[in-house]
Amino acid sequence: MEFLLQKDKYKYFIIVLAAFLLWNAIPVLAAEVEFFPLKDLQAGMKGYGKTVISGRKIEKFDIEVLGVCSNNKMNETPLINGKSILVKVSGDVIKRAGGIAAGMSGSPVYIDNKLVGGISSGWLMTDHTVGLITPIDEMLEIWNYPSGNKTKTGIKTGCLQKHYLNKSVKIGNKTIDTIIEAPYSLASSVVPGSNEAVFAQAATELRIDDLNKNRVSDSIKARLNRKNVIVSDKNEKDSDLSGYFAIISPDYYEPGSSIGIQLARGDINVTTLGTLTHRDGERILGLAHSFLKKGKVSFLLTGAYIHHSFGSVQMPFKIGAPTEMLGTVDQDREKGISAVIGKLPAMIPIKIDVTDKTLGIEKSINYQIVKDASVLTTVLDTTIMQALEGAIDREGPGTALMSISMDCSSKSGENYNFRRENLFYSKTDICQVLTNEVTSLVDMISESEFEEVMPTRILLKVEIENKRRTLTIEKVEVKSSSVSSGGVLDVEVTLKPFREPKFIRKVKLPIPQDIGKESLTLSVFGLNMKVEDLDVPTDSKENKASSFKQEENATNDFSSVIRNWTSSPKNSDILFQITVEGDENKKLKMNNKDYEIQPTNLVVTGRVDTTLTLSEE
Repeated sequence: MEFLLQKDKYKYFIIVLAAFLLWNAIPVLAAEVEFFPLKDLQAGMKGYGKTVISGRKIEKFDIEVLGVCSNNKMNETPLINGKSILVKVSGDVIKRAGGIAAGMSGSPVYIDNKLVGGISSGWLMTDHTVGLITPIDEMLEIWNYPSGNKTKTGIKTGCLQKHYLNKSVKIGNKTIDTIIEAPYSLASSVVPGSNEAVFAQAATELRIDDLNKNRVSDSIKARLNRKNVIVSDKNEKDSDLSGYFAIISPDYYEPGSSIGIQLARGDINVTTLGTLTHRDGERILGLAHSFLKKGKVSFLLTGAYIHHSFGSVQMPFKIGAPTEMLGTVDQDREKGISAVIGKLPAMIPIKIDVTDKTLGIEKSINYQIVKDASVLTTVLDTTIMQALEGAIDREGPGTALMSISMDCSSKSGENYNFRRENLFYSKTDICQVLTNEVTSLVDMISESEFEEVMPTRILLKVEIENKRRTLTIEKVEVKSSSVSSGGVLDVEVTLKPFREPKFIRKVKLPIPQDIGKESLTLSVFGLNMKVEDLDVPTDSKENKASSFKQEENATNDFSSVIRNWTSSPKNSDILFQITVEGDENKKLKMNNKDYEIQPTNLVVTGRVDTTLTLSEE
């Protein structure tokens, strides 16, 4: 049963409620599915496959088995790694799709009405009617993986694999005995041998909606190690749906249905599309190859609407959009993905309020990111940068005041909330500097050595302008004739705002009671020693000024780490520090602190060191 979802918010609520009630009222029945034994498969056998190339309609296409391959991983010690099936596809659906299209990954294939497996890849730049199938018995093994800890390493695509045919196959004028299967991002760079063919995995591009086209593509391609990334603007999204889409009961989804895997959803969407291969009650298998090969994951499973399938010399591809939320992708393995329908993953709400003071405009961006440590920072980096840049509609320099408010929770159930405001200037890319500030904080949280902590909500408020608002420390004069224990040091600091007159700030510094006879150095500085440092996030552990690492290392729990972060000096502070001459690590306490702070309303740069003369008293 379908429900028409109009744009009207009231109707939306009623329809979503009706759909929710329907989903819970209709029991999901496990269909009796027979599997075709791989040992009985022979060249020449014929059957059919199921996929969607338009809308939601599942259509059939013809297949013929050309051979069976064993496969070894490349660039590793040779190791038998299962089987693959070489097939040729045909029929009206294939003609309209242009061949095996990106987005057909996971399309189920049957012989004698028994499930053989799912389409995994197609022949790159050559005959698009020839492809590989991942056997269903190997995909079923995904359900045997334990629900262990999630991988926290960087995102990588799957390895290249070599498939060795049991018997050579002649296709056109080429005789093939070996097939190299690769992620789409790597396939075009693989040079096949005389009897080899290169197949690209048939997943759709990782599609990112509502972002700046020029920058996001390069950024996320580099971070995800993927070449197949498509960026669309807001006007393109769901353009073929004419203002509505259908909400479908989860019971509707069956082998051959299009599915989406989402990392972000809302005003910004990050999605790839594939096909459902097999369903057993609430559990499903799909894709027939890895998505990001992250092992145990927690991604969002959605339905999908296919706008069109386009022919291409390199590889045909589907264009579509994610629709209703269905469940959680819980495994991302070499032979496919598994998911559970009905149980949605935890998501992290992101809200970004941006005021462009130069243009006099305000924008608010709201979306959610999957609460999965393996992808969080990468998705956050790309989406925040593009949300900011999209709001101000430009690239380049600027000054920004950013407030970060974040809720976090630990694995043990502890909840944390903290907020910090800081001023930034960049002469090259203010949006990237602000993004680095947020992602470095998230890295600090998620990589805490004290306990496992993840953000549960992130709120950003940004006021940005084109004008450069910096202040340089040019000169420091000590007016006191001598330095004595317990006394007061009179200091005059000459400051030069950018393109404005200089001025002097007078400061009185308390001298500790326990100073020794060593010569002392007074250092007056900002966190950004040079203008070039303004493009470095000063709050990250890796980039903090060395003066503050001692306090950071003294922490003994997560709460202390956050307290130090929220109370640490800001980019707009002038810092005064007294150390033993020749040894910056020997700091003298002023009011029981390592430094005195003089706040300003500009980003402070520069550093001046002055030797202090000790009195004989």
